[in-house]
Amino acid sequence: MDLYLRLENRELRSLHKKFKEEVWLAFHQGELSDQDEFYTYFHEYLDNAVIYNSDCEAILNGNSEYHYEEHDLFSRPKNLAQAAYACLHDYFMDHIDTPNWEQMETVLNEK
Repeated sequence: MDLYLRLENRELRSLHKKFKEEVWLAFHQGELSDQDEFYTYFHEYLDNAVIYNSDCEAILNGNSEYHYEEHDLFSRPKNLAQAAYACLHDYFMDHIDTPNWEQMETVLNEK
């Protein structure tokens, strides 16, 4: 089973849908013109999603292993926001429908 399917909950699905809409809108409005800007946008989106404890708890619903397990990129979380960030990052990065810069670059080259 794909990781994103194992992690999926209502909050993760909602955040993913909003990210897809917002990142494409930002791209078409000219806010994203290269890979660095795309990944800056991506990480700022994740940062903003884990500001409030209630949002972090919703992200981690059914994903309690992120509270205590060592993460490949982020090591062991020291707080709720770090655990939620790692979970959200994994969900987005593994999801087959997450937009990426290569897709946007293809659109740029078609113009």
